[in-house]
Amino acid sequence: MNAPAGPDAHARLAQHWFGRAWAGGDVTIADEVFAADFVLNGRTVGPDGPRRSVRAVHSAFSDIGVDLDLIITDGSHVVTHYTTTARHTGTYRGVPASDRWIKVSGIVIWEIRGGKVVRDWNVFDTGEVVAQISAPAATAAHAK
Repeated sequence: MNAPAGPDAHARLAQHWFGRAWAGGDVTIADEVFAADFVLNGRTVGPDGPRRSVRAVHSAFSDIGVDLDLIITDGSHVVTHYTTTARHTGTYRGVPASDRWIKVSGIVIWEIRGGKVVRDWNVFDTGEVVAQISAPAATAAHAK
C-alpha cells in the first residue's frame, strides 16, 4: 500500500492496518505499514513489534472486530480512536479461555514519514480486558 503522503493517505494507512492486521490477523502487511526503525511507546521494535502484538491478540481472541470510531489527521500525524470486540478463546494475561466477549476502546497516535509509521503512542486498557474476561458471568454478559 504505497500511497502518496497526506491526510487521506494517513487515514487509509490506519484503516488498512486495523482492518487487515488487527481485525483480520494478516501480519504480512507489517513491513509495508511500519518503518524498519519503527518506535512503539519509546522502544525501537521495527515491524516485528506490531507483528508480535497481532499474533498474541489472535492467539487469545477470535471473531475480532475493530470499529474506527474517529480518525483525525494533522500533518505527519494520524490519531485513531477505535473500539475492539472479540471472543476470548485462548489464554490472555494468564486468564484461560472463557469464551466471553469483550468490548474495549483505545487511542493510537502515529507519526508517518515517507508513507510508513515511524512512531506510535497508544492507550489501551488491558486491565479492562482482563476484568471483562474474568468477571462473574452476569457482569460479562453485557460486554458484547
